[in-house]
Order: sequence, then C-alpha cells, then structure tokens
Amino acid sequence: MKVATEAMQKVREELGDIPEDANQLIHFLNNKNRYELHELGIEDRTKAILEVKKVISKRNHMLNLEEKFHNMQVAIDRFMDKFQILRDKGLPSPMVIHDKFMTQLDYSDRLRKLAKEQASSLGIKALPTGKVLYDTFENLLFLENEVKILFVTKPNFAKYKEAYESYRRMLKVKLPEDEWWGKMIYLL
Repeated sequence: MKVATEAMQKVREELGDIPEDANQLIHFLNNKNRYELHELGIEDRTKAILEVKKVISKRNHMLNLEEKFHNMQVAIDRFMDKFQILRDKGLPSPMVIHDKFMTQLDYSDRLRKLAKEQASSLGIKALPTGKVLYDTFENLLFLENEVKILFVTKPNFAKYKEAYESYRRMLKVKLPEDEWWGKMIYLL
C-alpha cells in the first residue's frame, strides 16, 4: 500500500490543475469546426481529444485506486479495533516485526503455548476442560472463540486484485508531452 500511496501522490502532483483544463479543452475542441481547427494547427480532432482524455483517464484511475485503498483501510481499521479489544482482555500480540502480522496458524500456536504456560505456572499437568478451564483461565474460551470469529471472514483477494489493476492502469497511462499540452492550453 505504501508504494501505491506514494505513486498516487506523485500522480496528484503531476496532474495538478490539468484535469480541469482538459475538460475545458475537450469542450473547446468539440465546438470548433474542421476549418477552425486547421487554422489553429490541429489536423486531427479525434487524435487531439484522445490525447487530452489521457489526462482524465489517469485522474480517474488515481481516484478509483484512492477509493479502493480507503475501503481497504477502513476494513483494516475495523479489524484492528476488534482485535485491540481482545488484546485488552489478555490476548498476545499478533505482530511479528513492526506492522507485519503472523499467519492465523502461527497465532493459534501462540495461543496454545500461552495456555500451556499458564497451566504449567499454576501447577496443572494437562489443560483443564469445562468449568475448571473457565475458572482457571478466566476468559480463555471466550477469547479463543472471539479470535475464531475475527478470522472467520476470509480475505477478499478480488478486491486486492482490483486495486492492483487500478494501480497498474494508473501507471500505464502516459500524459501528453509538456510542449504539446502547452500548445493546447494556449489555444484556450
């Protein structure tokens, strides 16, 4: 996400106010007849409009990517809020290094080890069950159940793929050259 966020910022800076000018330029080109365009040095209206639309296309890809990232960030924040509630109740941290999460399997192993350590520190030979488990480990069953519920929703890789495709399309669109663009803006 960091790379794409930096790319979006770069595109935003690169575009500046150009998209507003692009809309005006398309309107301008559409309202001129063939002879007026020829006098202005524009031989092919369609080609000129397609060049201008690259600006609008790049902006639309950037906005689409921005929206997808915002939705992904909202989902991540919701997950982290739910997870923080569980951590406040005694769950160990799922972080491995910095902002990287363990896999669900590794985290389940960590929970089992924690339960065994608690059992051995209390002098219990094996993991108790039922009421004894609840009395001994307080909220362990609740926490384990909540962790399972938290991880029930599988990741929607289609959303991530769509975001990647928007990112790729945004980078693929090449803006018109500055000299050509300056000439066109001068016409306005």
